[in-house]
Amino acid sequence: MQKTSAKTYTKPRAKKPTAANVAESAFDALYLTASLALSIGLFVAGKTVWGLAVIVLFVGDALHLTPRIYRFATGKTSPVERLGKIAASVTMTLFYVMIWWRAALLLDVNAVSATAVVTLAVVRIALCFIPRSFTESEPSFLPLLRNVPFVALGAIAATQLGMLFPPNGAALTAAIAIAASFAFYLPVTMLAKRDPKIGMLMIPKSCTYLLIAALGFAI
Repeated sequence: MQKTSAKTYTKPRAKKPTAANVAESAFDALYLTASLALSIGLFVAGKTVWGLAVIVLFVGDALHLTPRIYRFATGKTSPVERLGKIAASVTMTLFYVMIWWRAALLLDVNAVSATAVVTLAVVRIALCFIPRSFTESEPSFLPLLRNVPFVALGAIAATQLGMLFPPNGAALTAAIAIAASFAFYLPVTMLAKRDPKIGMLMIPKSCTYLLIAALGFAI
């Protein structure tokens, strides 16, 4: 009589992070560290509004990037990953509001500009909380709808900064950096689901944010 051998259960191996995952995680950690350091430096230098803008940006990016780093390291999706994306979208909006605010403090800004900024920010933030936003089943029109007021807000902030030149060359550079950040950011939000490689544009986008943060020392 033949003996039947019992089947043994083999625990599936955890998915190892790829070289690209490791590189992106290292960049994210470096970016967050630099953002925090710049925000502290801005506060120490007396650039309170700019420092507040950068620390708000840091908090949102930390909530967004930390779950990504966790997923790359463990192969598991964090339940708070969607919330991190929402937080980053909200804090990016507030970042540009405060950048505009800093420029407004140096210019004679009228009530129309202030009303436009507040309205665009409120609309953008409200759109971030629409059900199915930042999910795999997100309707294709939502990223476009969400980013229309965001682009308008960024354009107003960049224009205000540009009005500080001359004599402030750093303000003009920051305005150009804002335009560059949107040039990197928009293709990711609109096309990354179709072609994940486009997501790599978030690296130069993050670099432009660090540049904007650093320019705050001279604005």
